[in-house]
Amino acid sequence: QVSQWGLDPLFFSHPKLAIRELVGGEDVWVPAPEGNGAVHLYRGRPVRRCEMMGCVVSLNPKPGKTVFTLDDGTGCVECVVWMGMDETGTAGGGGTDGTVGADAFGVDPDGLRVGALVRIQGRMTMYRAKWQLAVNALQCCKDPNEEILFWV
Repeated sequence: QVSQWGLDPLFFSHPKLAIRELVGGEDVWVPAPEGNGAVHLYRGRPVRRCEMMGCVVSLNPKPGKTVFTLDDGTGCVECVVWMGMDETGTAGGGGTDGTVGADAFGVDPDGLRVGALVRIQGRMTMYRAKWQLAVNALQCCKDPNEEILFWV
């Protein structure tokens, strides 16, 4: 029931999600019937955000955003980092409209590169009939063992 979604502990957390749960044939991650696209059902429970970890396999920086593809070994998903714009129209710190810049979550933009191991949190959305993760937090991992610890 929609009025009780906030009572579920997963609703305000970031459950760990394997990409195959999105792109596979299973109905593990589906839009909630009354959620306006912002709420999804993960194994039957309402959630708004998720967390993933994997390697960056493609990187496409554009003005105001950076689009990259994340591969966790089970599949690939497109991710977008929206950069906040300052008064001069250039990418800067966090914006007042909810967008985040690279400085807002402490990521060196040069750290995001092809082959980098990253841990991301954000909202899953449908864009052009494909799943896309709108990134709220991004952490570049230096130790490859962090991926193993992520799934423990």
